[in-house]
Amino acid sequence: MTYRKNIVRKTSLIAVLFAIGLMIAVPVAVSAAKPSNNNDGLLPELQAVVPDSLQVVHTQQSDTLRFTNGIANTGLGHWQMEPTFPDGPDGNVVATQQILDADGNIVSEVVVSTYEWHEDHNHWHIADVTEFSVHSGSPDGPLVGDSNKVTFCVEDVYAMVGNSNTADRIFWDCTVSLQGVQAGWADQYHQSTPGNQVDITGIAEGTYYLVHNANPDGIFIEEDTTNNKAWTEFIVTHKNNGQVGITETGNTSCDDLPDSIYKPALCGEVTANRG
Repeated sequence: MTYRKNIVRKTSLIAVLFAIGLMIAVPVAVSAAKPSNNNDGLLPELQAVVPDSLQVVHTQQSDTLRFTNGIANTGLGHWQMEPTFPDGPDGNVVATQQILDADGNIVSEVVVSTYEWHEDHNHWHIADVTEFSVHSGSPDGPLVGDSNKVTFCVEDVYAMVGNSNTADRIFWDCTVSLQGVQAGWADQYHQSTPGNQVDITGIAEGTYYLVHNANPDGIFIEEDTTNNKAWTEFIVTHKNNGQVGITETGNTSCDDLPDSIYKPALCGEVTANRG
């Protein structure tokens, strides 16, 4: 299949809607790869924000752990993906990550993932952005439940330092434009967002860890893929009515992260609409 480069913007809305009507996005195998020559390109640095606002939702004999989370870009470069649509009715909408230099010029491009149309949200998601898991006893302990790889609409939600003025957002439209998170900003997902959940039905009382792993397969190009996890510790108790109760008791990054201007944001102390 030959693909045609098409930077989708508002002026190409008709073409986008036509493409949506023609195809169903199917996952495509992609491999983690860094450009052979960055040509002084500025790389993003993806880090998970500590998950918070944990709660258990009880429905039809099941228990689901829900939470708020975020993905921060603490690097010098933007995390920027462009959709490329196939020429015909068959094929995948691929996500091409673009590496920019200090002047905003594209110095390299690598296919990293796919775009998938989310019917309920009525916009495009990027596949395999993050993963959530619950472990017993420690962040690396026995796995209790996980979310598999989660697709998300990736955009600027708040600046990690200073005010989050709407006019300062670069990535803000997941329907007809590029997706990404600019340097110094974070994307945030409320606990009610589909995907921010792990099934913990049948969980025993004890101490557990909710682990958020951004870029879990290392498919997105960034400075360092070894520091993408953040976790929150919580204790599970069983109420008299049989329902599960949880109490947050700690988290990873606030004590372990080196001091930086982004530390409060990575610890969940900075949120959308700040200032």
